[in-house]
Amino acid sequence: PSVARDIALLVDDTLAAADLRATIRTAGTQALMQVREFDRYQGKGIPEGKISLSLRLTFRAPDRTLTDDEVQAAMDAIIGALRERHGAVQR
Repeated sequence: PSVARDIALLVDDTLAAADLRATIRTAGTQALMQVREFDRYQGKGIPEGKISLSLRLTFRAPDRTLTDDEVQAAMDAIIGALRERHGAVQR
């Protein structure tokens, strides 16, 4: 079975979603099957020059069920890479 995790990030409004997806794919494991944006918000509660971007990450191993620890380790690596490369802040 697959495991889906959602994250919401605060990033610069000039940053392309494709750049975020590329960083996620680079930092993620082979179990990362899909990255999809499902919400983009700019307005009240979001600082000027920033957007909130929500993404759904889907993980799946073809030969076994992933553990929560494996998925969380992948998420931690991904969020760390997004913070380091793009200054992203998890909301």
